[in-house]
Amino acid sequence: MSGWDRVIRRYRRMNGLTQAALGEVLGVEQATVSRWECGFHHPDLAMQKRLRSLLRHDFVASDDIIMHRVRNSLSAMKMAHMNGRNLAVSGKAATLHGVNREFLEGLEYRHLFTDVLGAQWQLAREAGFFRGEIASIHVYNTWRPACGGEIRYCEGFWTPTFLSDGQVMLTSEFADIEAAVYKQVPEDGRVTVVSVDDLFQ
Repeated sequence: MSGWDRVIRRYRRMNGLTQAALGEVLGVEQATVSRWECGFHHPDLAMQKRLRSLLRHDFVASDDIIMHRVRNSLSAMKMAHMNGRNLAVSGKAATLHGVNREFLEGLEYRHLFTDVLGAQWQLAREAGFFRGEIASIHVYNTWRPACGGEIRYCEGFWTPTFLSDGQVMLTSEFADIEAAVYKQVPEDGRVTVVSVDDLFQ
């Protein structure tokens, strides 16, 4: 696979386009877009140039602006790579973790996952979150502060953030909740996944 399959599919879904509609924009048949997305063929060099131009308009906000937004959020927010390394965190997130922002931003957090958070992260990966196939995941989980200490409870909302190089990051907005509130949520209600396809049905 050339990598164009994932990029084209994500662009089309995020813009609510059918394969036929994207084909019309690009001047190709729906079947051609389908073959690109399945990885059977990849666009020729001239078409790659057209696609890059189209995608460039999609990335109006630069990566620096995205990082700025996360770092200056008024809520607890983190943006992480699929390997769990934090790329940007808000001051409130750092305060909840009991460390400074610079430390938390460089931290590969997966080794601190609780079993619950680890299972939810794995579910996100398997569901296609880091391929741009998921619109959001609402979670209730346990988490371990970076400074150590007792396990805590939170409600979080995970959404994809698309960087200019095509990577999909997980942006998590979360809030501490009491253990009693967490325990009242049934186990099968602790993860709600909304796919990009769900939004367009």
